[in-house]
Amino acid sequence: MARYKNITRTVTTRNALKFWWNTVRNYDGYVNDQDFFDIIEYNLKRGEVAAIIDGNFVDKELKPLKESKVEPLELNRDCIGFMLRRIWNEKPLRKGCRVVLKILRDRILRSLVPSDEDARFERRFATLCKFLGLDRVESDLLMLMYVRSATEFDDFPIDDGRSSLPLYLSMAVDHSYPEVLSALSRKGRLMRYNCMTDEYWFNRAEFGGYFDGMESVPLDERYYRLDESESLPWNFFGTLASEEGNILKEMLRARSRGGRLNVLFYGVPGAGKTSFARALATEAGLKRYELLQGEPEGKNMSAATRMAGIQIFNSRMATGGNVLLIDEADELLRTTGSFMGERMRGGSEKGVVNTILDGLKVPAIWISNAAADEMDESVRRRFDYSVHFRSLTLAQREKIWRNNIRKLDMGALIPESSAAALAGRYETSAGGITMVLENVKRLNPDSSTAARLVDRIMRPHCELMQSAIQDGKAGPAADYSLEGLNIKGDVGLDRILEAIRNFQKESAASGTSAQADRPRMNLLLWGPPGTGKTEYVKYVGSALQTKVVVRMGSDLLDKYVGGTEERIARAFAEAEAEKAILFLDEIDGLLQSRARADHSWEVTQVNELLHQMENFNGVMIGATNFFDSLDQAVLRRFTFKIEFGFLDDAGKRMFFERMFKTKLNAAESARLDAVANLAPGDFRTVRQSLHYLGSGVDNAMRIGELEKESRVKAGAKCGRIGF
Repeated sequence: MARYKNITRTVTTRNALKFWWNTVRNYDGYVNDQDFFDIIEYNLKRGEVAAIIDGNFVDKELKPLKESKVEPLELNRDCIGFMLRRIWNEKPLRKGCRVVLKILRDRILRSLVPSDEDARFERRFATLCKFLGLDRVESDLLMLMYVRSATEFDDFPIDDGRSSLPLYLSMAVDHSYPEVLSALSRKGRLMRYNCMTDEYWFNRAEFGGYFDGMESVPLDERYYRLDESESLPWNFFGTLASEEGNILKEMLRARSRGGRLNVLFYGVPGAGKTSFARALATEAGLKRYELLQGEPEGKNMSAATRMAGIQIFNSRMATGGNVLLIDEADELLRTTGSFMGERMRGGSEKGVVNTILDGLKVPAIWISNAAADEMDESVRRRFDYSVHFRSLTLAQREKIWRNNIRKLDMGALIPESSAAALAGRYETSAGGITMVLENVKRLNPDSSTAARLVDRIMRPHCELMQSAIQDGKAGPAADYSLEGLNIKGDVGLDRILEAIRNFQKESAASGTSAQADRPRMNLLLWGPPGTGKTEYVKYVGSALQTKVVVRMGSDLLDKYVGGTEERIARAFAEAEAEKAILFLDEIDGLLQSRARADHSWEVTQVNELLHQMENFNGVMIGATNFFDSLDQAVLRRFTFKIEFGFLDDAGKRMFFERMFKTKLNAAESARLDAVANLAPGDFRTVRQSLHYLGSGVDNAMRIGELEKESRVKAGAKCGRIGF
């Protein structure tokens, strides 16, 4: 038996009776579920129903039923549903049964007393239908779905499953079957606006609170709002405004009277996508509306609700002069995912996304942190223009620091001249910079403590966001010198440094129009661990006042097919945007010989690195311990291949005296010369291990520790790179 729903509102019962009676009039078949008559069962007493039956049939009509050997009819004992089903299913009695059912319906209607709450419900329902633009068929179906969820009328004569339900719904609303099928289709407003589920059931999660009077928020404010907040000045965005913004302004203005235009801003979080979108809309002279992300009661909106909001906005606000900003669109656009290394479908349904993109009549700016490959190709190609937001460059961060210091009027606390140092120190996002400065201003420090306060708030933020903080460790050690290193070959490190400087000067002079066959500046540093490769890269960056972007080979490896190639391309792109030196440490993990490859992806990642090296307009330096395992084609791409060897005798004495601030006598020098395979890193290791032993440390102890390092090294595999 159907669950009884105790509803005090009479309007729903009245509508339930209407839909039930429509079904009774339009259906002429067998009833196999007596729950179909529950609406009578729960509103009238058995005795009065039995009396009405008895008064509308003569004895001879009911006699066969009463004397039946199977399910005999007993008016004084049977439940209402059983009595009505038995009579209905006797075809000669069906006409008379309809007369009885009409009398019963009318008796219930007369007992229903309208209330103020009924009037309010009807106004809310009418407002919703008008807001959604529903026609008569759709309005009747929506009311039917609500009534089925809120009253005792939730069963039809025969339960044939989902396929037959539209037929019974068409009987209940008294509209033609084709009209109902069209209204229930995925292209219909009821489905597009998330009014119903896939099972043709009322979506109570979406509109239940509104129908029940629990929500007072205006309908349009459930989905989108006019954003009248002040946007950042256009010149805050520098080259982004001039290079991307100008063409986008023209495209938006060309659609100022309405028309489809889908723009995608995607990339790393905190890169300023939302701020730029707001400023762009303002600069184009359009009213900007933002698609909401949260429901009135504070919960996050589902993707389905936000999709419905886009389509509602599209139907109501496509009159021209408007643009819709769809922030945090990741789950709306993401139609691919991965599991256990395999690509799989996920996120939104591709067909729904594409239908929305194709059907928009108003410009929309979609803002997403999702990577391009997380969106299906068919989704991506529907965007008229896209901007890829990458991690901020040093110059961009400096500009953001300056702009925020000026905007917040904090120049007396944090001079604009410090912006360059702050940008170099904290590799954070635009949002992080703004957040920290706003918090510092609220704390109202004096000028002597403001800088320390910035650092105090920025450090945990960078740790939380996994952003780098440059604490001066990017430069070489204080006592670093090229003198004493064992560099094998005819070209010394000082000449290599001069070659890089000449390359940078030529690049600056020619800009992006450099000749295609201009020699690249790719360096390979190879040799045993600790021989000075990493420290030399730091020295080059310091000497040339050029930032060094460090990527370990293991950082670029990805467990998903194609992921390593994407990371390699991203590393080169970030270094080129920063005009930085790209240092790929432990590069052997990426450049194993393709002749020994066991998997296709091992070949494609080498091919990707070759491609990037050929087209990179900056300085790339790779370091490895395993020269012999590298792909020969890759080796040819390096402009210089520099071998770092173990120290010779003169180098060992030089590093000993420089590191330990002491002099060697003849016997000590001879003992040191006899220690094999020493590298600069060994001297640093010994110096650090003896640091806390105090003044009792002498040269004999130091040489003894170096001998231990040599013996350990002889029996161990290659370890770290650099010192």
